[in-house]
Amino acid sequence: MRAGLAGVVLVTAAALLGTGCSSGGSSATSSPSPSPSSAVCPDVAALRSALAQVGHLTASGDALDKLKTDLTRVRADVAHLRTVAGAQWKTEIDELNSALVKLETTLKNIGSQPSATAAATAVSTQLAAVTTKASDLLRKASVRCPAGSASPSS
Repeated sequence: MRAGLAGVVLVTAAALLGTGCSSGGSSATSSPSPSPSSAVCPDVAALRSALAQVGHLTASGDALDKLKTDLTRVRADVAHLRTVAGAQWKTEIDELNSALVKLETTLKNIGSQPSATAAATAVSTQLAAVTTKASDLLRKASVRCPAGSASPSS
């Protein structure tokens, strides 16, 4: 089941993350306040990059292992951003972290799913939650740290 499952799960995951984690510009019209730390924008950029790697999945024998590795990097980047950002975006960071924990749990227990379809559905559901929470965070962060820039906007 694992090889067939990897293909189904990864095609679904790539579709979800490829369309959902775009962090285009914000529609906010007010000027952002100065960043409390110049380190926050490089960390937002690192998280964007890590999330993009999760979106670059291919159907292969090691796809699930790659997804787990990529998620470990995302979790580390989220943890670092939480430290650097302080109270800034706290709700969004906490919600993304929670979604990541649920996805990791789903991936750890993927072998207990009754079929490849059930496994793909479980992973897709959790990936959709991660995508939504990542988009929420990156949308807020884009006001201060636009995509394509590792420095604060002024």
